[in-house]
Amino acid sequence: MTVSNYNQQVPYGHLSGFYALYFALLGCIAPFWGLYLQAQEFSAQDIGLLLALFSMVRIFAPNMWAALNHRFPDPMRLVRLANILMLVCFGFIFFAQSLWQFAAVMIAYGFFWSAVLPQYEAITLRYLKDDIDSYSAVRVWGSVGFILVVLLLGFFFDWFSIIWLPVFMAVFMLCLVVNSFAIKSPQAHDEHIASVQSIEWSFPVVSFLVVSLLLQIAHGPYYAFFSIYLEGLDYDKWLIGLLWCLGVVAEIFVFWKFSSLTKKITIYQLTILSLLVTALRWVLTALFADLLLVLLLCQLMHAFSFGVLHATAVKYISHFFPAALQAKGQALYSGLGFGLGGAIGAWASGLGWQNAGGQMIFLFAAMVSVVAVAVCYIGLRKIRI
Repeated sequence: MTVSNYNQQVPYGHLSGFYALYFALLGCIAPFWGLYLQAQEFSAQDIGLLLALFSMVRIFAPNMWAALNHRFPDPMRLVRLANILMLVCFGFIFFAQSLWQFAAVMIAYGFFWSAVLPQYEAITLRYLKDDIDSYSAVRVWGSVGFILVVLLLGFFFDWFSIIWLPVFMAVFMLCLVVNSFAIKSPQAHDEHIASVQSIEWSFPVVSFLVVSLLLQIAHGPYYAFFSIYLEGLDYDKWLIGLLWCLGVVAEIFVFWKFSSLTKKITIYQLTILSLLVTALRWVLTALFADLLLVLLLCQLMHAFSFGVLHATAVKYISHFFPAALQAKGQALYSGLGFGLGGAIGAWASGLGWQNAGGQMIFLFAAMVSVVAVAVCYIGLRKIRI
């Protein structure tokens, strides 16, 4: 698909740049922030609480920003404002010392950080007119950015202190601010103002959101404690980073081949299959993480537990939340899934790690994934996309 297919030029480079920078920042947070908090001498329960509070902000922040979006003729102004305030709030991390000071900074910058992605997703999909193939080609640069940062920082932190992590994060935030000023909003369409009341709250819609919630609860142990879990098994930081990257490489492959998959199997069948693979992944991680070959296989399963499930979620959102409801659908998906689900998963993982250990929290993740399979089977089997 070429640019000439559209009424306006699509800023592929800047949109791809956003995803690369945003997920480079995530590459600082997901593998290393827990280790950074551990280096600050916080307990596992404190780390779980901090990450839960950080995720909890994503419950309401995207929806608040999505509501504000319709009050501004240029939605990119909101995105730029969010990026600037995110950077300003994060700057206080260099002065934080106590648990609640860290919590305040993480909540403050998390409020703006969590608002950025759903807005960009809606802007990108509007530019690309919901073309999933073009979306995948742009979104894949997020995976590339994640991989490069995790690999480089993994080697860096084996030689230098992880105390430098906030410096790298601040640099990426500054780059996001600069990039946002290079992107113009897509042409506006005649759309009514969308609200929660505009959504048709059918059983399949609720089921989709519940599956998204359960999926992120199941990923709580992974995002909060996977690096700490592996460090306890005597894996080097460069290898931990490599394992994170392997999962994202598998994710990239899925994004490139997703359209081919949908020609052979339905979105519903792909969702069921991926949730089953996710449950198996957490069982193997719990019981055989000391075996590198098994751990490599588990990370390849990230292609299903994140890659396929995110791509199918985008299809479900486009189906359930068309036109003016697109931003609201993205915000609900992000808020309930990554927000509430991530918060519950991180908080439960912190308690579980403190009281039962790493194996049990990953077995808990497997059980939650099985529940998600049941909800998907009951609620989405009649939806044909």
